[in-house]
Amino acid sequence: MGKKVRTQYRQNLISTLIKSNPYIRPENVLREIEPKQEVAAVLEPVKELVHERVQQLVDEVVDEPVQIPSPESIPAQIQLSLEALVDELVDILVQDQEQSFSNQNNSIKTENSNKSNKSKVNGSYSNQTREKNVNNQQSQVSSKVSISQNEPLNAAIELHNEGIMGNKQAVNSAYNSLKDLAKQDKNNLEIQAYLGSATTLLGRDANSVTDKMKYALEGLKLLDAVVESAPNLVIARLLRGNVSFRLPEMYFQRTSTAIEDFSFLVQAYEKDSSILTESEYNEVLKNVIEACKRSNQLEKASMFQNKLKTVNGEGKVKGNSTSSKQSSSKSSTKAKKNSKGKGLTDEAINIYERALNGSSLEVQEAIEFFENFVLTNSAPEVEMAYLDVQSMLGRDSINTYDMFGSAIKSLKAMDSLVNEYPSNRDLRLVRANHSLRLPENFFRRAATAVSDIEYLLKEYENDPTYLTEETYHQLLFDLGCAYERLEMIAEANETWNRLLKTKTSLSEVMQQKVYDKREVYAFQEINLSKYSTSNKDQFYNMAKELHYLGAKGSKKAAKQSLEAWENALKAYPNCEVANTYYAASAALMGKHASDPQEMFGETIKALKILKTSIKTDNPELLYLRGSIYHALPEGFFHSSDKAIKDLNAVKSAYESNREKPPISHEQYVKLLFDLGQLYKKTSFLDKAEKTFITLLKVAPESKYAQRLVSQGVNKE
Repeated sequence: MGKKVRTQYRQNLISTLIKSNPYIRPENVLREIEPKQEVAAVLEPVKELVHERVQQLVDEVVDEPVQIPSPESIPAQIQLSLEALVDELVDILVQDQEQSFSNQNNSIKTENSNKSNKSKVNGSYSNQTREKNVNNQQSQVSSKVSISQNEPLNAAIELHNEGIMGNKQAVNSAYNSLKDLAKQDKNNLEIQAYLGSATTLLGRDANSVTDKMKYALEGLKLLDAVVESAPNLVIARLLRGNVSFRLPEMYFQRTSTAIEDFSFLVQAYEKDSSILTESEYNEVLKNVIEACKRSNQLEKASMFQNKLKTVNGEGKVKGNSTSSKQSSSKSSTKAKKNSKGKGLTDEAINIYERALNGSSLEVQEAIEFFENFVLTNSAPEVEMAYLDVQSMLGRDSINTYDMFGSAIKSLKAMDSLVNEYPSNRDLRLVRANHSLRLPENFFRRAATAVSDIEYLLKEYENDPTYLTEETYHQLLFDLGCAYERLEMIAEANETWNRLLKTKTSLSEVMQQKVYDKREVYAFQEINLSKYSTSNKDQFYNMAKELHYLGAKGSKKAAKQSLEAWENALKAYPNCEVANTYYAASAALMGKHASDPQEMFGETIKALKILKTSIKTDNPELLYLRGSIYHALPEGFFHSSDKAIKDLNAVKSAYESNREKPPISHEQYVKLLFDLGQLYKKTSFLDKAEKTFITLLKVAPESKYAQRLVSQGVNKE
């Protein structure tokens, strides 16, 4: 390939970079180009790749994404990284040009799909790769796995590979074919591995973010099971490695899995070069280098880079050399940290737990403590606790920027810390709890929680002494909740049933939590036409029960509740009960929404009705509305004052009529806790203390009283 052709490709790329990314300064990337020379348009697949890769570079260097790029505001290292990016993209085009002209566009698309976040699974796998064994153990596995020239399987694999290239129809066909083949031959691990990969491709093409997460996790579970059964099965390692490599690390935390699988393949190839083609081996090396850089394992990255140099025989490693320098700098900084320390002291643990269960006051107290504590104790557990309490600044913030900013900064730092200490159980436990605290619609961290909790449970199986029974039970329950967020209901129920079958006895509180979940998912839709609005009391009782189950978590019940109260409104348009419950049911639809836009739409609709729906001092309705106001994020809806007003009115009504109370004793206890928290949030500390003391007197054994005692509140 001559210099003239390379220069022309460079011109095409630079033209695209400058046009689509205004923060790129031509003088920093234009080389070997005449200033006035006309440039041609670059191929569409590379345009997409250029834009995606440049944005990645920006995100790596700039803490916050650049909304309105300004050349003067972009760090110089991005411009340096762009030079390396152009080199990489030119190489893509040059390699493509050296192939036959008839295959040019398809090859570029293949390279694009291999390198982009959309699909980094290798585009094709030779029969040779599928059939080779790595060692004696591999031979034993292969004797159990069908590796014959099975036409249906070969056809399914071809569809799978077309799906990797972006063919959505092929993905669906491959998935269905592989699913059928898996039913016919349940012991064929090769089929199971391809089915796992095809399932993740369904996630790639799904429209819903929830479906993307769900299918990705289902595919990973299949691939993990195959690798666990046959750790030396090459195709399973190749598929899982590439799937793990392309998944967003923020949500799935699978870079370490990719490194494990790619490292295995490199070692296996060095023993038997026939297990992979040279191009496959090349791709594995490039991917493992990138994965090591992501997780800041620079010594490993350097080792694999040397192997890649040897393979290419060029004395030059293709890729982003500047990123390597940046990562090296970051690594040096981390190396200076003293990873040793005393860890969390009893005082630190107490302050940390108070912050977790308390209000913004306890959070601020914890931050002030840890600011000094980390200076003398730099153990990773201390840093993790500090990050967690910093994240809670956003929990009670009335500023949406602070609300999201605190969480995002903390979760990124937590991910880095876990990557640095991947086997530290305490770090995994904190991150799992943190992931489940964050609203799934905004942060999509349920998959991270699943990853961490499953790791901890495996560790517990090997060493039951490292967790208390209570913590083990809570982890199982939380794992089910994480699956529930991802709408993997079968897996959630399976996990909760596993919890009920544990040999150790569950606390009454935990048993009730599990029974509540089982009640939610045991619900079957009812035939609303059997209930007539003419029998008002019966109809209202039925509709209230639907709302109750919807509030506990049943989407089906929430949907039917809204429908039932719509019917009630048609029959009784001026009824405050119908209006209030209809609004509350609309709010439930917002709670169960799968995306933020739908969530806000339904919630705002509900709030407009709630504002004027209650005409009297009906305690039942005030309690319902106050509870909704209390549950809303203050940063978005600023509803704390309204919640206090409603709940305080209900409190007075209950305390003035204990013979025939308007709400149950359990509701009253919860009301006291919520009201006290609201007082603290709005800085009415005296009122908060009085409310909490009342709670401790009327329900000293309740879970709310226990939480208050842990925060240092007492009856005196």
